[in-house]
Amino acid sequence: MTKRLKTENLDADKIMPTNNGNFFEDMVVEILSKFPVKSLLRFKCVCKSWYELFESPSFISKHLKAGNSNTRLILRYVDSSDDPEYPRLRYCLFLDPTLANISLEEDLILLMPIDEHFRGPFEGLFIMFIGGDEIALYNHATRDLKFLPKLTLIDNLESIYTIMFGLGLDPKCNYYKLVYIVTYHDSELGEVLNDSRQVFIYSFSDNSWRNFQGFEFGTYDLDEVLDCTYHNGACHWLVPFGPFHPLCCHYVILSFDMSDEVFEEIQGPNRLLEISPEHTVFGLYNDSLSFLVFDERESCFDIWTMKERYHWTKEFSTTLILAVDAPIGFWKNDTFFIGSNTEELLLYDPNSEEIIDFQHKGCCFTIFFDKESLFTLKC
Repeated sequence: MTKRLKTENLDADKIMPTNNGNFFEDMVVEILSKFPVKSLLRFKCVCKSWYELFESPSFISKHLKAGNSNTRLILRYVDSSDDPEYPRLRYCLFLDPTLANISLEEDLILLMPIDEHFRGPFEGLFIMFIGGDEIALYNHATRDLKFLPKLTLIDNLESIYTIMFGLGLDPKCNYYKLVYIVTYHDSELGEVLNDSRQVFIYSFSDNSWRNFQGFEFGTYDLDEVLDCTYHNGACHWLVPFGPFHPLCCHYVILSFDMSDEVFEEIQGPNRLLEISPEHTVFGLYNDSLSFLVFDERESCFDIWTMKERYHWTKEFSTTLILAVDAPIGFWKNDTFFIGSNTEELLLYDPNSEEIIDFQHKGCCFTIFFDKESLFTLKC
């Protein structure tokens, strides 16, 4: 006799899997977490508990992690093929998650709801900059667009020099936060005002910004900061420690705990204390904070991972025969992207030693993971 599970008895707060949870309820959650967003939006009509489940940050986070197999590639780069004197920024969304057919792609800029500068996606959300004091978030899986309250800046918009941000889940309170760091400069003196940086934290729970104080950024050069990497309840940035130098620089990982709201400095592997920014990529590899480094002298790629806190291990090293210019980023199934010295994007599989040419020529390649998110941007 088959036991039927009544959906009306599933409580959204208790349905998430636990060690002592109901086996059938846990199974339902596991199955649902693997469905695409389009299907889950329809399933909201099944019953109230499912609606509440799909709205809960716990399930949204679980769904993001479970959907890795359906993650699609977004490629941002500068394209000068049409007119070398006037290169343009391109965003390409590859529709095939397996990249078996790389000809299936869309111009992501045309899919955006407003014509503004945007970054991402991060945790399934695009961040749009409408001037330095106004931000919008866009979830293109649900087509939700949300304009955040305006920021109160200590200086005028023309004084903004750089913007650094991070987005992720606060696992203790179970809601998302956005960290926004603004650096100003004096246009007359031509100097960066390191002592006048502002840190804002936006909470999705109450739709408000607040100023964060208590951390000195004076020793960090935030002019050359890469995009945020969110992992295990914290946002991480690879930042130069001291003055930035294009050929060799001492980098550290600046981490911000979303729950405790504390900044922390994490040292990288000793081997990478002095590294060239063009030959280093920081991100997630097999769900661990990792470095992908190109050793120009040895013509080899090394991967370093931090599986245990503050402990780095060299996971992989390989030498390529072809002329390589720089690492681009990690991808799925142990593969990673590299750039050739002829400005071509290549995907390398260290297991099979296969190399795929993406037929995209340009510079300043950056890759993003297009993960479908259930996150609802309620106005």
